[in-house]
Amino acid sequence: MEKKLVMPGDFIGTEEEYIAGAGTYSDNERIYASIAGELREEARKLSVVQGQPLSILGPGAVIIGKVENIVEPIALVSVQMGDTEAHRFGENGDYAVLHASMIKRGYVKNVRDEYKVGDLIRAKIADIRNGEIRLATDADELGAIKAYCGKCRHPMKVESGVLKCESCEWKDNRKLAKDYRKGTFA
Repeated sequence: MEKKLVMPGDFIGTEEEYIAGAGTYSDNERIYASIAGELREEARKLSVVQGQPLSILGPGAVIIGKVENIVEPIALVSVQMGDTEAHRFGENGDYAVLHASMIKRGYVKNVRDEYKVGDLIRAKIADIRNGEIRLATDADELGAIKAYCGKCRHPMKVESGVLKCESCEWKDNRKLAKDYRKGTFA
């Protein structure tokens, strides 16, 4: 069975074919996920295994996130996954805050000058205070790993040192990670 992420209430199989395992429940001979996580099948038994929760990741852990909203001077980032195999987990509904002062070394006037809504970023958890997760992207390996055009929402590429839309050729500025659009997020 291929790797599949499921959410609570997702239909995952029938009792005619499978046995309901951990992280599942059955209703009228239909099996559903009771938790968010990865669906697993072993010996005709379906189970859902949760990824590592964000709260276990502490300051210094690197995450992949999506910029969901920008309200100066902060960006609200939904945590998508940990950046290393040891910290891999699915999207879990956790949000983090990226303050303009933590985007890069030097002065940042507006968050919108460095990131746009929808950008995928690699960030480090700088601090967790009162349940608020604070991020930083002020190192070379941190920043946008995939950016989208502010006009047409198509992916952007670096061409001659300039970030340019692949579709409409709009040029823009971002705080890019040194490995922008390489690997998984190309």
